[in-house]
Amino acid sequence: MQKYTLNDYLELKLENGHTSIYVNNVLFTQCKYLLLNISKDDIGITEKIDSIDQAAEILDSSMELDPLIRKTLTPEEEFIGHCSNLQVWVENEYDTRILHNKLAFPLLKKLTEAGDLLALRVFKEEIVKRFESGYINTAQFFLYNGYLNSFTIEELKYVFDQSGSKLIDNILLQLRDSLESSLDNYKIIKNLIDLILFIDLKYGNNYLFEVCESLSENLRLQFVRFVILHLNYKEFINYTIPYGRFYTYFEQFVDYVYENFSHIVDLFKFLDSGFYCASIPLDEKFSYGTILYE
Repeated sequence: MQKYTLNDYLELKLENGHTSIYVNNVLFTQCKYLLLNISKDDIGITEKIDSIDQAAEILDSSMELDPLIRKTLTPEEEFIGHCSNLQVWVENEYDTRILHNKLAFPLLKKLTEAGDLLALRVFKEEIVKRFESGYINTAQFFLYNGYLNSFTIEELKYVFDQSGSKLIDNILLQLRDSLESSLDNYKIIKNLIDLILFIDLKYGNNYLFEVCESLSENLRLQFVRFVILHLNYKEFINYTIPYGRFYTYFEQFVDYVYENFSHIVDLFKFLDSGFYCASIPLDEKFSYGTILYE
């Protein structure tokens, strides 16, 4: 068995003809081969790359795109390529532009959990930078995969303060387009509501009400109808939020609907009784389940 140590936390091993990445002596199974073949000569190019995946278009990605080339390499040659790529990544202080995001961020997260302080700094800086873009897919990726779990309350406040307006603007842009033909875009609307409620319930924000107030009267009515039919605690059991927090949030939304849309309150009759579960204590310390997204 061949092995190559990159630093105190990261090591590669050639086992049974396959290259494996180990973090703190534990097998890291996120990726079995690198998606880019990067040499030191390419670093000057990556300095001009802003997007993680843009590198795949500029640098040599032939090993990913052409399986015939990969077949011509022996396991030992491919192992050397992996070692070279990750060595460049380590030497450049975990620059996320060098590796594909499917590898870079999960690997940074694992290194952070192993106690690598440099990885922790880069990990948080890069997440903040990506969040500031306000891109919906980026927010969903980091939120649903637990990438903000290592952030302190103060750091989370900074993240949402910096990204909030752009993220809400992008949510509103998609909502306005989707609500114009709501039946055709039900899945998009539901996913946007999921994101809004996740941020509000998990991190104590009020995106739902900001979004409502930013929509035109007609679109606001349609949006509220969707939320009423979607806002059921049974839908959010896996968020690991206290039931009491959800109960309070729900009451605020009910008050908002009664105050502004009294003519549609009959929709509440169609909701499941999961809102009022007497067997669950209204205790802010009570958690219910874990977050599981595919």
